[in-house]
Amino acid sequence: MAMVLRKGARGDQVKKLQKLLNALPSTKKKLVEDGDFGPGTFAAITAFQKKSGLVADGIVGKKTWSALVSADKKPSPAVRTQKYTPQGPLADIAAMYIGVKETGDNLAGKSKELLAIFNADDLAPNGKTDGYPWCAAFVSFCVQKLQARSAFYNGLIPPREPSVSNFLNTWAKSNDCIIFNNKAEDYTPQKGDIVVFVFSHIGIIESVNGSLLKTIEGNTNDAGSREGTVVARKNRSTSLIKAYIRLPISSIKVLDLFNTIMQRC
Repeated sequence: MAMVLRKGARGDQVKKLQKLLNALPSTKKKLVEDGDFGPGTFAAITAFQKKSGLVADGIVGKKTWSALVSADKKPSPAVRTQKYTPQGPLADIAAMYIGVKETGDNLAGKSKELLAIFNADDLAPNGKTDGYPWCAAFVSFCVQKLQARSAFYNGLIPPREPSVSNFLNTWAKSNDCIIFNNKAEDYTPQKGDIVVFVFSHIGIIESVNGSLLKTIEGNTNDAGSREGTVVARKNRSTSLIKAYIRLPISSIKVLDLFNTIMQRC
């Protein structure tokens, strides 16, 4: 049975840990497998824990050992993230609201669907729940719906963000989401990923075709504005993307996901 390891530990168990870390494509600076749990090993394990949705404390206990062993058996990240992330249904949820439209001036009017979208965040200027750009509220709304139907995201704090900046820089980072850009080596965009544009706008990927994305966005229009009136499909170039956001899978579901992957192989 693998023992609990922390910074300062030495021995064969540390060598085993270093070997598993070196097998990860995400470990850019390979470790010397010398059995010494020093700063390099600590940095590599905390980075792995964060990416895996674990507490990034540098302590290698049962959950971290299990995640490392599972990662060693999985397909390469490029294949795994392309095919097996269970975030795809987020796009299907968003598609159900295509055509939902405001009355103008960011007001919900009599639309129950748009009012529900505005109510998905915590902003209420002058006591009203509408009256402001709502693209981030729409994505928050869709993620909440996904959480309600998918056990993979049980441990995620529901987003209630009215702004793109808060969604990316506050909520996504504090919830240990995987955030990557077009230069990432381990991750490529796929259906269900959340996209943050360079012009302060946010949406959800429905499909990927090379450098072209089909997205579903709230508060847009035919011209693709970030200040439109409707939920709509848009065709976007990856050159317009500032960041992609992938939700962290609940640790209790990692093994279930791995078993599903193996059944499909």
